[in-house]
Amino acid sequence: MSNLETTNTLTENIYPLPSVCPVVENNAVTLSDGSVLTTLQVHRMLPGRRWVFSGMWQGLSVFAKVFMGAQAGKYANRDAQGAVLLAEAGLKTPALLWQGLTQNAQASVLIYAAIPNAENAHHVYAQSDTAQKFTLIEKIVRVLAQQHAAGLVQTDLHLKNFVLADDTVWSIDGDGIRKKDLSRKACYQQLAELVAKLAILDQQAWVVALLAAYQQQRQWPDLFNPQQIIAWAKRHKAQEVREYVERKIFRNCTDVVWQQATTFVLAHNAHVALPELTPDVLDSSMQAGDMLKDGNTSTVVRTHLAQLGAVIKRYNIKNIFHAIGRSWRPSRAAISWSNAHRLQYYGILTPKPLAMLEKRFLGLRGEAYFVSAISALPDAFTFFKTISDDALRAEALRQLVLTCYQFYLLQISHGDMKATNLHVNAQGQIVVLDLDSMQQQRCAKRALRAHVKDIRRLLQNWKDDTSLYNALLQSFHAVYVDHTPLKLAGISI
Repeated sequence: MSNLETTNTLTENIYPLPSVCPVVENNAVTLSDGSVLTTLQVHRMLPGRRWVFSGMWQGLSVFAKVFMGAQAGKYANRDAQGAVLLAEAGLKTPALLWQGLTQNAQASVLIYAAIPNAENAHHVYAQSDTAQKFTLIEKIVRVLAQQHAAGLVQTDLHLKNFVLADDTVWSIDGDGIRKKDLSRKACYQQLAELVAKLAILDQQAWVVALLAAYQQQRQWPDLFNPQQIIAWAKRHKAQEVREYVERKIFRNCTDVVWQQATTFVLAHNAHVALPELTPDVLDSSMQAGDMLKDGNTSTVVRTHLAQLGAVIKRYNIKNIFHAIGRSWRPSRAAISWSNAHRLQYYGILTPKPLAMLEKRFLGLRGEAYFVSAISALPDAFTFFKTISDDALRAEALRQLVLTCYQFYLLQISHGDMKATNLHVNAQGQIVVLDLDSMQQQRCAKRALRAHVKDIRRLLQNWKDDTSLYNALLQSFHAVYVDHTPLKLAGISI
């Protein structure tokens, strides 16, 4: 990306070299029957538990899952059994070619035939235009209906469980496949779980058509309320996001490396090559950088960590009373870290979160640091002041309001909708910054009140620009299906 590093590019994940895997030697894995997996490339990993490689085996292009740890055999058997169930049901799924141990018996291995020209559905969805996205999801819905009709259920349903090859959807990852006849309600709840994986605006736009596709595939009558699917999807997504941003990213996981030292704790992005980070390293980097803000409660600097451009925001402690008040609560750095991943999860653009560090003394929090990638994009005030392309101006206004509408649907309040906290890229898309006041409300009434405040604060940015202000009002009226927040903000027609 030329001007912005975000967490929304799904093809940029950087995994270790295969040699880091304990059972790999000379970029190969020797199996118990003497055959060898070669030409390995890492596609997924869960440290100490599972690696997924592409490679060559007996002259064939394959994917291999390597399971390690005390329960390696259990997980390998479960994955293999799921693959067998999918195949027996007549669903498109990679053939299981081999199952067994490595030669040293340190890992269980499954070898699957590679699917030519295959692309992970999660990646395809993220990178496609609207029409292509809908076509893909409709096909996946029909495959899900076929699984249900065959008495199969996915216990961990997400887009990464499907790949697209030559316009055909294949089911992969047998680990979550179970044999179970579902009630109609349970089938619709699984459909809602799949819908929950989509961007909130796509959910709203497509739910009727996706429900119809499922019912047509099952040959069921059209008697189910699509708004119930949306309600279930919303609840499922909220639970999923809370688990991710409140728990998962504050421990070791696929996306985050968690470290705990005597005087600080550190979480850093697992897919970015960062130097070893300590409070001293971050302070030195800040001293060598360009000051963006020098305040009592926070200091913001644009700098470099090794060769990587970064913005470091240090949350300062003003005095002993401030220290006592902050010591037992999550730091604002942790809140920013959590919210950056929250926006990422929802597909809303924000600078890539790189690291979060909290100083600790006897378990109590002190100064904290939030590190993100640099956005070199213009802020919204500068963008609209300098833009001469009328079409791009109109699209940026639409994207700005769409971002607000997504916040409304997701019950997210930003808390400080200044134009400087909203950057605009070359396609008119909005990039959201300054996340330490952001909240995702659980109470609908409280969320509505907070959203009204966000709308009013956003409009204040251009209260002296009559033309832009009026164009923004028109965009609000065009985008918002529910005008309730507009009425409360005093801008409804």
